[in-house]
Amino acid sequence: MTRADLVLLLASLLSLPFVYLHYWQPASPGGTVRILRGETLVRELPLDRDQEIEVEGSLGVSHLRIHDGKIRFTDSPCRGKVCIQRGWLGHGGDFNACLPNGISIEIPGNGGFDSINF
Repeated sequence: MTRADLVLLLASLLSLPFVYLHYWQPASPGGTVRILRGETLVRELPLDRDQEIEVEGSLGVSHLRIHDGKIRFTDSPCRGKVCIQRGWLGHGGDFNACLPNGISIEIPGNGGFDSINF
């Protein structure tokens, strides 16, 4: 390894934290939520108003709750209840779905990176 290789490696390692901070920004809080049945938009609601929502899916009614700027599935007719266990969504880019019932919720984000791999 030559001296130039060592300098290049050291410069790369020292710049890595700055590149990471530039591209990995904390997710911004979401302002609205989109509720979809399949690929069809059912409703778009603000997250700043607490409310309970019922959405008819292919198996039955899914119940959603908006509280403190976040949303979650509270009940759904699916068997595994994975959609309920996912918990609260509140940041741009968050997504959850009850696949058996065909209902999904997404919070539009700024289109940033989900992850960075090296």
